[in-house]
Amino acid sequence: MWFHTSYYVFLGWTLIFIVVVSYKRFKANLKNQKADESFWKRENDANLTRRKDISQLDYVDFSGVSLPFALFEDDLLKQCEEQVRILKDKKILNLTGLSNTDLKIKYGAANLPDLTQYDQNFTLLVRTLNTWGKRLHELSHTQEAICVLAFAASIGSDIKATWSLLAELYDANGESAKIADLKESASTLNSLMREPILAMLDGYLS
Repeated sequence: MWFHTSYYVFLGWTLIFIVVVSYKRFKANLKNQKADESFWKRENDANLTRRKDISQLDYVDFSGVSLPFALFEDDLLKQCEEQVRILKDKKILNLTGLSNTDLKIKYGAANLPDLTQYDQNFTLLVRTLNTWGKRLHELSHTQEAICVLAFAASIGSDIKATWSLLAELYDANGESAKIADLKESASTLNSLMREPILAMLDGYLS
């Protein structure tokens, strides 16, 4: 009698477990299905979006910016300077955080190839500026390094090393107010790196 009772209790709990697992799996599958449907609907809408005027977007502007070109003899510096000179004549857009679908919805599917190129130009620019600033620092050209890194930060670079070295140089100069300004600028980044960068800057300010 005890055996039969235990058997039915075990069977009951087993059935309950199976029902609960099946229900959770069903909910997860339904959620994934809805997410897929939402994605493809949005993608379809994006592909049907007409071309919009992108001539007035916030392109990187070099006018009024004084960067330390041709001041020092160093091969890596020369490579960085040449790359920036080339990029100065191209259209550059910071589109960090925006997917291709986002871009098509905002600006039209026909603009995607151009926007992708402008975004790639931005990525190359901020990477080059980071390398340039780092090399200037290694060669003890502190003010020139600050100039390059500050420009990178001003255009929205999300390379943490850029912000970290710039904060380090400001800190060494006792310029905590400029670190606070950096934090304010970093708070506007549309990037997954925003929080790590803010946390790093908080470390200098605390």
